[in-house]
Amino acid sequence: MSGPGADPVVQRAVEDAIPPDLPPDIEREVAELGRRVWLAEVTGEGRDRWPGYFPATVRSTLYARVRIQAAVGRRDQEGPGVVAHLVWAGAGPSGTYMDGRTATVRFIRKGVGTWTPQR
Repeated sequence: MSGPGADPVVQRAVEDAIPPDLPPDIEREVAELGRRVWLAEVTGEGRDRWPGYFPATVRSTLYARVRIQAAVGRRDQEGPGVVAHLVWAGAGPSGTYMDGRTATVRFIRKGVGTWTPQR
């Protein structure tokens, strides 16, 4: 199963594979922020919102027809903060379109401020 119709199935699979460990409101916040940061990563649009994460000297290959198939927010088991686990689809520079690509975006929060993406 592929295409947008499969996205709810992919979302459930990710949720089942990585048990929740954050309060639901924080989980949703991290997942949504992860979506926005990752879309900026792969499309280039919106990078100006996180200049510390996307320095002007960093260039990357841009993708087209990108969509996030699934996203969950969880505690970061490798360090402080939280992580957004993502499954996404898109066409690379060669034009090859693929579903089921995986990515993670890590975040830290200083004080009671907003979550900040970290490389």
